[in-house]
Amino acid sequence: MTISDSTVAIIGTGNVGSGLAANFAAGGQDFLLAGRDQEAARKIAADLDGHAEVVSPDEAVERADVLVIAVWLDAFEQLIAQYGERLAGKVIVDPTNPVGPDADGNYRKIIPEQESSGQILAGLLPAGARLVKAFGTLSAPTLSAAAWQEPERAVQFYAADDDAA
Repeated sequence: MTISDSTVAIIGTGNVGSGLAANFAAGGQDFLLAGRDQEAARKIAADLDGHAEVVSPDEAVERADVLVIAVWLDAFEQLIAQYGERLAGKVIVDPTNPVGPDADGNYRKIIPEQESSGQILAGLLPAGARLVKAFGTLSAPTLSAAAWQEPERAVQFYAADDDAA
């Protein structure tokens, strides 16, 4: 469960979380996997050749140095409110986009045009937590399909204001 002496956890077992879990495992990365639905997490982990250890979200926050929080923006905000200072000193990886389904089944931005989810989340995190925006530039299906394409792998962008993070 380590990357350079850091324990990594993915919180979220939906399209993005399960896709990232599959890609982490395919790359040989061990990690913690947590979600509200422990049975769903166990089903995902069962296909990952022992790379994922299923834990509760509480245990993921407790044990991990790097948390990939792959949930909808509103759930991300709730997670920050719930764990607060326990997130200090951790690298928080945010693959979310500020969108949600509308009445027609399409997706729309759920925050004002002038705002970014990164700014919102950074303002909610406790001092010492380091936010990295990553894995959000491709849709979950595209991310899964393109991660191991050859001859050139997909390009992913990330943003942080902390070089170590």
